[in-house]
Amino acid sequence: MEREILLGITGTQWEMLDDGGQGPKDAEAVEMLTSADYFFKNGKHYFVYEEASESGRKSGKSKIKITGDRSVEIMKAGEMRGSLFFEKDKRTLSCYETPYGQLHFGVWTTGIDLDVKEDEIFAEIRYRMEMEDHPMADCCVKIHACTKGEKSAQMVKAMIERQKKELSEE
Repeated sequence: MEREILLGITGTQWEMLDDGGQGPKDAEAVEMLTSADYFFKNGKHYFVYEEASESGRKSGKSKIKITGDRSVEIMKAGEMRGSLFFEKDKRTLSCYETPYGQLHFGVWTTGIDLDVKEDEIFAEIRYRMEMEDHPMADCCVKIHACTKGEKSAQMVKAMIERQKKELSEE
């Protein structure tokens, strides 16, 4: 894959109900599409991109490191900086620095899937977020990286179509 890429990240979370279940209507999704730099070094895939604040200003470089289908680390910069470490079938602790103070939470990674092709990479991370040992949400992060060109144009079109569909459902 080339160094300059298009990076799409979709995060979805399903809030846990009092009975421990969740429903599809409870899902909240956030999508981001940005230019990024890609590196492959020592068997690891690295993505480096500018993080934007809620005001839209660039606020620092964030990084994603993927080590096969066993672990993924997301290191965020900006107003909400910190890192998430996902290791398949393990519980890890994470901390985010926010303008209001530190936020500590547990992450139980239930699955990591990785599909690497010549000009694109797909990764999916499934996990449960916990606060004070209580399950808060089941989550999924999908990462799609591809070289700029036809595939990236398709990725942008797909994101626009999803947003149009969401707006028409409101």
